[in-house]
Amino acid sequence: MDVFYIFFKYLIQTIRELALRVSGDSSFTKKYGRLFNLATSNFQEEMMCVLFQFFDPMHHCFTFPDYQLVSILEDFSQFLGVLVLDQIPFADLEETPKPEVIVEALHLKRSDIITNWETRSGVKGFLAKFLLEKARLFWENVDFQAFEDVLALIIYDLVLFPNPDQLIDVNSIKVFLSRNPVPTLLGDILHCFHTRTMKKRGTLLCCIPLLSRWFIAHLPRSTLKNEQGLTWSQRMMSLAHSDISLVFLILGGHYYHRPLWGIPYCPSAWH
Repeated sequence: MDVFYIFFKYLIQTIRELALRVSGDSSFTKKYGRLFNLATSNFQEEMMCVLFQFFDPMHHCFTFPDYQLVSILEDFSQFLGVLVLDQIPFADLEETPKPEVIVEALHLKRSDIITNWETRSGVKGFLAKFLLEKARLFWENVDFQAFEDVLALIIYDLVLFPNPDQLIDVNSIKVFLSRNPVPTLLGDILHCFHTRTMKKRGTLLCCIPLLSRWFIAHLPRSTLKNEQGLTWSQRMMSLAHSDISLVFLILGGHYYHRPLWGIPYCPSAWH
């Protein structure tokens, strides 16, 4: 059976146009990390489609001819620009946020929340178009803090945790309020890969821009430069364990480094 994937790109151009308004805004970056980069970055579909062919659903990693590539929390934390908090990650067991909590977080009126709280496919939340309209209104009224908070939630749901129902759903709101998205992101991406790999087709409902940045950062410059004009399949298959790269992470004020490539069935570990 042929492998066929679809990349979810709902409202991506609209989100980019709004995100560009916070370009260089240090307050947005300090509060929400590198959401701006994810919302405005492109990715190579051919590269990602080829990468998915190497996903090993049994070991939850990418298995190449003589090495494995493994994603970990620290990687995603670094690329997203937010810390992994010392708290229980989102488990879908949390209570639905009370209206007053959402009012404070998104600068909305209680009446707006009650009126626009919708249900799609059994999941509650706000329609994306409602929050997009609110974001534009906040910008026009020069309420930049409200604009940034609403924009961040929109990016959470349509970029980090894409929803095909065009809904800013309650689960994304819970993760947004927790300020601890990294564990959920990693689990969401692995779950998406597992289900799509088993079915060998379907829409990839996970944060592809983040995964693309993570993968590219691991590749040798020669592979990215591609002076030989190779396809992505040829480039990935030509990489060997000797093409080891090191990544430097800053965690809790300390520098760490670890190999990005590992021997088959021996996932990369801290050294």
